[in-house]
Formats: sequence, structure tokens, C-alpha cells
Amino acid sequence: MSHLDRRQLLKIFGAAAAAGLTSAAAGCSSEPQGTEMEQPSGRTISLGLVAPALGPYAKIGDDITKGFKLYLTDHNSLIGRHKVALRTAEEGPGPDDASKAVKGLLDAGVVAIAGVANPDSLTVIAPLVDEARVPLISAHASPSNLPGHPYVWRVSDVEGESGRVLAPYAKLAGTRTFILSDDSTDNREEASEFKSAFLDLKGTQVVGEQVGKGNFPLRLQQAAAAHADTIFAAYSGADALSLLQAYKNSGLTQRLLGPGTLTESVDLTKLGQLPGHVYTAMYYASDLDNEDNRRFVSSYHKVHGVQPSAYAMAAYDTASVLDKAFRLVQGDPNSFNLNRALTQLGQIDSPRGAWVFNAKRTPQQKWYLRRLRLDGMVPANMLDSDLAVLS
Repeated sequence: MSHLDRRQLLKIFGAAAAAGLTSAAAGCSSEPQGTEMEQPSGRTISLGLVAPALGPYAKIGDDITKGFKLYLTDHNSLIGRHKVALRTAEEGPGPDDASKAVKGLLDAGVVAIAGVANPDSLTVIAPLVDEARVPLISAHASPSNLPGHPYVWRVSDVEGESGRVLAPYAKLAGTRTFILSDDSTDNREEASEFKSAFLDLKGTQVVGEQVGKGNFPLRLQQAAAAHADTIFAAYSGADALSLLQAYKNSGLTQRLLGPGTLTESVDLTKLGQLPGHVYTAMYYASDLDNEDNRRFVSSYHKVHGVQPSAYAMAAYDTASVLDKAFRLVQGDPNSFNLNRALTQLGQIDSPRGAWVFNAKRTPQQKWYLRRLRLDGMVPANMLDSDLAVLS
């Protein structure tokens, strides 16, 4: 995999944004955040929201639900000036459960579906929405091998992007790295992309690689014994929490790097004192300095009492994308016209910063390096620096 440096990527991003993609910006700029009343159209549209309250993606599902519903609250329950009848469906722990949830929403006649926390579920859901010609706007990561689907749009990221974008930063800390991951599809992809991108850099070496869960103190000792300069770890949920605890107790000074799930799929307050030198790559940080983010963070904190995660922000953006697209619909706000309007969206102003859909209907967006530290008295993933723009 060839590596584009940050300057090249920013040029690509700037060129794409300038090449006519901002033509719809007047209709796609930030909308009123609930303080300005709009005149409803008199129509009611039925939208579906799929997210899990059960299984390994329950934490992410909860954030997706909170983020999507917050957008409705902030916009007077209007999407594109139409009143929303929101139907929620339990995604469940696996793809078969998600498929049943989506079929139920399609049978109920929803105009569009949002959400989906489990990337593996997209593989079975995509053919269903294509056949029904109902747009699905996915709020979480997508498999890298998912082919193009005319009715599937993704506002989060693609598996492996976190690993790829972290590789140049890892080399700045040293040429030797040790890779840990579990055996899940998404984390294997992150580890694989990190390894490939790291080895593409001159003079680098992977001094050890392990796949599996548990025994984290021993795994970290082995990384130290291999004289690794950095440790890349792709875990989520309970396993991520166990690894972070073991890293804190180890006293290691090697930087622990990972995708956003390493720190955002866990309850960080359970760590007590935070470990030092933990860095993650993500397309969002809650302390980004832009007006859209300040409004979003303030609104989210007011309702939920905590800082939003990237997953909550992506779900908020999912609703925003639907809002912007419905405003471009000429005539009946049905599924076919909505999907056509989605192809007309240009630059999308967002709490994460401006981004656009690329030809594969995934975000072309900036990625950020975040450091785990206290925000006042609260553990948070705080912005450290920009990494690159990926498409």
C-alpha cells in the first residue's frame, strides 16, 4: 500500500471540495439547531432506526440511538421540514437478528433506515435495502470488502482506516512495533492495515504479532522484551478495558496505539487513574474547535451529562444527512427521490469538520490523533493533532 503524506492528502481533499461538490452547500450548510422554528411541510415521513441494546455492540448502539434522537430534538422533530415518525428496531447481537429488524422496518413502509452498529450486518442488510429501493444510511463502520450498493450510504468510516492512518505516526515514535488484536473481523482488518502501512515506511519492523484475548500482562511483557517502540492494539469492549488496565499496571512507556474502539467502546471511569501514552485515531474528537461541534457538544452534554463519542456524532450526522437530502427532494419525499437527492449532496458541514461522500458513498474526511487524558475530572479522548485526510 503506497503512502500519501498529509500535505498530498489535504490537496486531494481541497481539490475534491472545490470541484463542484460545494454547489449544493447553500442547501447543505448547518441548519438551525432547535432555537429557530421552521414551518413544517404538513407531511409525516416514517424513518427506521436500527441499533442494538444487546450483544457486543450494545455500547455503540446506545450512542447511535442517543445521537440520532438528539438531532431530532434539536430540530423540532423535523427532517427536511417534514414531521418524523421514528420506528426503532432492535439490531440484536448478530447479522441474522439485524436482517430481521430491517425486514420488519421495510414491511412497515419506512422511507429510509439509519443506524446499524455491527459492520458484519451490513453485508446481509445491503441486498435487502437495494431490492426494496429504500436508502440505508449506516452510522458505524463498514466492511472494507463491502461492494458498492446503490441504496447504501455510510457516514462513519471503513474498517482498516484507523490502522492505516496511524502508521506514519507510529514511525515517528520509533521504527519497531508490536501488534496485538483479537480475532474479530473489524479488529483483524485494523491490525492488517496498520501492519501493511507501517511496513511500507522505510526502515520499519514488526517485532511481534499476536492474535487473541486475555493474558494481557504477558502479551505486554513480550512486547517490551522485543524492544518495541510502540504497541498497536485492536480491541473493543471488555477486552479493551482489560488491556488498558494491564497497560496501566505494567508501567510501560511505549505508546499504546489503536483504533477509536480501543477507548470509546468502554466505560473509561472504570480505569480509575488513566494510563499514560494511550493514543487513538478517529474521525472525531469532542474538543474540535468549530461552531457545529460546539453546538453539538453543548446540546449532547445538556441532555446526557457527558461528552459525545464519535459514534454519537456519526449518528447525529446520519440524521443531518437525511435532513439535507430531504431538502433537495423535488416532489414526493419517497425513497427513490430521497436516494437521488443523496447523490446531489456536496460538502457537509459537521461537528467533525467538513466532509463529502466519495464515489463509493463513504466519507472523504480528516482523521485525528487523540490522546486519552482528563478533561477536567472526566476521562476523554482529547485532540492531539491532525493525521491525514482519507477517502
